[in-house]
Amino acid sequence: MVIIPESEPIEEKRENLSKRGFLNNLLPRVFRTEGDVVTFDPSKIEGSIIKETGINPESANELTQLVVRRIISSGIKFLSGPHIREIVCSILSEEHYEEARKLYTRIGMPLMDYEAILEKGINENANQDMNPESIHHWAANRISDEYALLRILDSEEAHAHLYGDLHIHMLRYFDLRPFCQEWDPRMILEHGLPPVDSWAHCSKSGPAGSLRVAVTHLAKWLGIIQGEFSGGQGYDYITTFLAPYARGLSKREIEQSMQCLIFETNQIFAARGGQVPFTSISCTPTVPDGLIKIPAIGPHGKINGTYGDYKVECLELFDALTDVYIQGDHNGKLFAFPKHEIKIKKEWLKEFEPSYLKVMEEVATMGTPYFLNMCPDWMPDEIHSQCCRKFLSGNQIIKQCILDPEKRKNANIWENYVTIGSLQSVSLNLPRYAYLSNNEEDYFHILDEKMELAARILRKKWNLMEKRLKTGHLPLCSGKINGESIFKLKDQNLSIGFTGLNEAVQSLTNFELHENDIGYSLGKRILEFMVAKCNTMTERDGKSYSLWEQPSESTSNRLARLDLKHFPKKAIVQSKGKSAYYTNSSHLRYDANIPLSERIRKQGDYHPIVEGGVITHIWMGEQKPDIQGLWELTKNICLNTNTAYFAYTPDFTFCPHCRKMFRGGDFKCPQCLSEDVKVYSRITGYYSQVNRYNPGKKAEWEARKRENIYNIS
Repeated sequence: MVIIPESEPIEEKRENLSKRGFLNNLLPRVFRTEGDVVTFDPSKIEGSIIKETGINPESANELTQLVVRRIISSGIKFLSGPHIREIVCSILSEEHYEEARKLYTRIGMPLMDYEAILEKGINENANQDMNPESIHHWAANRISDEYALLRILDSEEAHAHLYGDLHIHMLRYFDLRPFCQEWDPRMILEHGLPPVDSWAHCSKSGPAGSLRVAVTHLAKWLGIIQGEFSGGQGYDYITTFLAPYARGLSKREIEQSMQCLIFETNQIFAARGGQVPFTSISCTPTVPDGLIKIPAIGPHGKINGTYGDYKVECLELFDALTDVYIQGDHNGKLFAFPKHEIKIKKEWLKEFEPSYLKVMEEVATMGTPYFLNMCPDWMPDEIHSQCCRKFLSGNQIIKQCILDPEKRKNANIWENYVTIGSLQSVSLNLPRYAYLSNNEEDYFHILDEKMELAARILRKKWNLMEKRLKTGHLPLCSGKINGESIFKLKDQNLSIGFTGLNEAVQSLTNFELHENDIGYSLGKRILEFMVAKCNTMTERDGKSYSLWEQPSESTSNRLARLDLKHFPKKAIVQSKGKSAYYTNSSHLRYDANIPLSERIRKQGDYHPIVEGGVITHIWMGEQKPDIQGLWELTKNICLNTNTAYFAYTPDFTFCPHCRKMFRGGDFKCPQCLSEDVKVYSRITGYYSQVNRYNPGKKAEWEARKRENIYNIS
């Protein structure tokens, strides 16, 4: 390392700068666990030695020079923070700085020790079973991140994530947990809790004999299963499956049971890091056609007629759930979970208008519903939706799960438990590829390469989960009912997400998606290319790859900041600095000054292409909307656009002193003027406190163009 004193002559300084450039060419780049790739900087080592050990600057400089020489002479091609620390510790030991070495030693565990825990667990507590949650409790997430980057992923894959070419979601759980899952409620209703006999770590409850017990079992399952997943969990068509339990009950009894379901789900702190689990329920006002002739599971797990016999009870449950969401909790605060998904079909709009009008009241009061619109011609007659907004038709699931073409004929998806999920998600940094390309042809070539890389990472996840299911690391998922595992890899999707289509198109054409047909059409071609690529890889690999609009709660901020660093002259981002972000997935820029009707139409026309994870956000102003006007807008969206999924989002301010929730995102209570308030808004796919948002999402929240429903016709 060359030290340049401030007073050295100009010519000597130039010579030393030249030497420094020569040395930099010999030194490898450094992969940082913080999520970046940086140029090797010896001063960082020198500074950390002084700071962490108290060694004087002169000695620290000499030690740093020894470290640099060691790295150059070794010919190392790959460096990471932990690797550098090991070399420094070795030099400290060789130079007899033993006490300093102890202070500088990295606290962690060798890979071999981690693998021992991974394969055999720790006999630390007889009351603690070996499962993903306990393993991560022992080893901690940082170790899991480093393990994935250093041991599971190869250098190209790790570099792509750290450098920002793509983003591997929930990297810390890559080695152990699937992502998200939609469960069939019948599994619990028929077999009790837990539904598998192979997991004897807790007491076994028999099938529920009443509606109250049934909803308690369903809520508890969403908590129990958290330890084996890294993402959300949910139930589809819950009003249909609970209908047999509601027969003969009063309106008050049904409503109290629905309160039990919502409160029980919200009061479980069982998810990663003590979170309330990310959960969802989808609701219909009547029994869907595919379930009408299916045997109905009723109290005590017994068959009692068919689900078509319980249309009245299905509607009663639908209305009761809406009432519970309208009321909120004891303080009048909204329920963030489970997500309340409302399915709409064309023939239901008129028949169940009173019930849908009540849902409009929920929108105006709490903003909690999500709408899955099954009215457009391109939508299948029956949709199976997941908590992460991915949805499939019955035929898609049959094709994916039943490999024998003969057995597919006349198959009814509901004849078996319908459990679908996403095994892992990897998101593509679409703007980055525009910065790297010279033209559109280059862009699609780079995009193809990055999708292949994403698929390679996803296949590794598949192979890992296949192994974990066999070795018992996922005791509930590998549990069986009637000889069949409740979690099957063939039911899983390998999800490829993306962020920043708007900025990618702007980089390539100088136009954003909303500005004209040039940008919008290129955006459409990029989406079609990615879907076609997923289909090609699915046919080739025999695994289901799917493109979806990943919520990207933190990804859009992380990737934008990395691009500002690595492509400062080319990066096109929203906001700036630490709050920089890319527009999520294929969304139009949130503050684009265009009419709401145009935003809904253009956004909706992308939905038939992507299908998975799509959503159109309608950000609402402070004024409470007219219920009838809201209903007319909803019908217009459902009947006259291609929009598959949408949500209205008002902001709210909750004051714990007044115990009231007020419309609008003000950081001061309008009643008592206290600043000790919580502002709530929808961050991606759920309501959360705005003060918990990352800087990018906070900037996006501030930029949103909010609409006054009164001005919409």
